[in-house]
Amino acid sequence: MKNRDLKQEITLLIIAVIPIVYLFLNWDNLPEQMPIHFDLNGQPNGYGSRYTYLILPLGIYLLMLILPLIDPKKANYEIFSQSYFKLRLILGVFFGMMTGLIIYNQLHEIQNMKLFTSNLVFFLFMLLGNYLGTIKPNYFVGIKVPWTLNSDEVWAKTHRMAGKLWFWSGLLGVIVSLIFKDGYPILVPVILICTFVPIIYSYVIYQKIVKNIKD
Repeated sequence: MKNRDLKQEITLLIIAVIPIVYLFLNWDNLPEQMPIHFDLNGQPNGYGSRYTYLILPLGIYLLMLILPLIDPKKANYEIFSQSYFKLRLILGVFFGMMTGLIIYNQLHEIQNMKLFTSNLVFFLFMLLGNYLGTIKPNYFVGIKVPWTLNSDEVWAKTHRMAGKLWFWSGLLGVIVSLIFKDGYPILVPVILICTFVPIIYSYVIYQKIVKNIKD
């Protein structure tokens, strides 16, 4: 493993361990059952063991570490290795901060927890949007539908468009949440738009390419 790759893995592992350390430091002050699922209004509607927050950060780290090794298109990960590192970094920080917020809220009851959590999601979309356009075809990361996986051109165009969409949708979400002190009313629409618009776009682009080939 290259020195740069080793340093990156150590960085990612430290980020995964930080919320676990925080969890252990407050273990005796936390309830046996903690919220692990939330409704559309940001209210807890599912509870599970404290051990869930022990497993989650390390699970995300290990999953993202293993995916390139089992992907049939694993050669492409070498091409966008730095972007993949940044995606792992963003997701690691996101899940670490979300875990920390939930633990802190159990201890101190944050007044406007919904504002913090919704903004975290919006920032996630903004940050991921910056790198979507640099992701090369693979089976695990990005907009993975038949039309993008079947055409490198469709993949590239879809991810460039999706990157801009995710960034500006996330920014809009942050602005709205700060103005109204609650981002949850538009959280679901933002997620739906960022999910389905790129899929529809990829289908349209693919059909145009097929039509041009036939003509």
